[in-house]
Amino acid sequence: MKTLTFCLFSLMPLWAVAQQPANGVVLIDSDEQAPQLSELDRQYIVSRLDTLDLDRCQQRPLRQEPRIVYRRLTLPHKKARLTISAAADVMRTNSMVIYQQSGQEWTEYYDCPQEPLLPVLAIIATAKVGNEEIGSNGIRQTVLARHSQLSSLEASKLMLRTDSNDINAMFLDFTVSSKHPLFAQWPLLEESQAVAADVLERVIPGDEEYLMQLYLGFTGRFSQYIGTRDSSPVTARRFNPSVFYRMWSSDESWLDLGFAHESNGQRVNTPAGLLEEERNYVTHGEDPTFARDSLSRGWDYAFIDWRLVWNTNLNSQLRLQHYKRKGLLQGPAEEYNLWEDGGVRNRPRRQYDGVTLALQYNFNSSRCFLGDSFICFKEFELTQTTGYSKMFENNTTTLEFTTDVFGLPIQLWTKTGYNSDLVDYYQYVNSWGLGFELMTP
Repeated sequence: MKTLTFCLFSLMPLWAVAQQPANGVVLIDSDEQAPQLSELDRQYIVSRLDTLDLDRCQQRPLRQEPRIVYRRLTLPHKKARLTISAAADVMRTNSMVIYQQSGQEWTEYYDCPQEPLLPVLAIIATAKVGNEEIGSNGIRQTVLARHSQLSSLEASKLMLRTDSNDINAMFLDFTVSSKHPLFAQWPLLEESQAVAADVLERVIPGDEEYLMQLYLGFTGRFSQYIGTRDSSPVTARRFNPSVFYRMWSSDESWLDLGFAHESNGQRVNTPAGLLEEERNYVTHGEDPTFARDSLSRGWDYAFIDWRLVWNTNLNSQLRLQHYKRKGLLQGPAEEYNLWEDGGVRNRPRRQYDGVTLALQYNFNSSRCFLGDSFICFKEFELTQTTGYSKMFENNTTTLEFTTDVFGLPIQLWTKTGYNSDLVDYYQYVNSWGLGFELMTP
């Protein structure tokens, strides 16, 4: 009996090989368990890695086959089997080894193109073991690959800019914006989000897949006056933390529902405080109007943001914001004060902002000059903003034209209307700038 049992266990590896899927995709973890892959997962893995060109990777020999640290995926690739040994936090650290075996020798491939690898790594990291539901949602895989850690929220930019109501010179203006998933590893939240996505897929007509994810976002904008003001000061223009639920319908289309706080981080909110700031500038021989940079602005608002990709060239984004007169974080809103310039009427933010429609055309590198990579048109974007109170009375138009010059995303930007910054949101201003669009959502 012992001999029979030993023989059966000895034959188990052969039985496992015989049970391998027809496409030869095998996933195993360090505990010698096999995380479940649906047939859709296997087909998706094969199709993605078929586009991986190993000739574009760096190569080096391995002395021995790498051990399984977390999970190992093997599959046919071209004329040999390809193996990916990944760590548990591969989506954050990119810790993995890609290799092929030839006889008793192994060859490692590194510095490979990331585009075909990222969704596959998401499947490796999130595939379920046992009787748990298999995560075969293609949208989920792609979104986790690109947005599972810190990623872009709005476009981050660095540019030289000028505003018609500011100094008569260019100043340095930079915007940083990012988001991060909240409680992504909390099972209860993950399960509830999966249930919500499943309900949407059942209720909304069509074959679309959806993914729900809670995010924490932040956008900040700052300006530096190099050589045009004493000591080249940096002025805070915008601090904008937010919490929102994003419903993904693809890795580029989504619907956001959220709550945010927006302020400029300044402290002057009385006539006496503004007068004191003006005197300080006069004392140092500077223009007293610079004191307006210290006026405090702040709001809480709820928002809906809908981005839709129509085709490979065109996408749109509709954003609706409702400014709270008294918010949870801000308290009473800090808006325009009549004492600032002897005004006779209030100018609430809702009259100048709250409804934004953006249309973006992507050239997809189809318009290049002087070769395939010297100067390429990248994208053109038109944005129209108005207030939801007295709609279309105070309008703002923004144009952005982005090119790729030797890999540098250079953007020409112009704006006419309101909201040049939070202090002067109610003033009509003409602005333009030239710089770099560093990260895009």
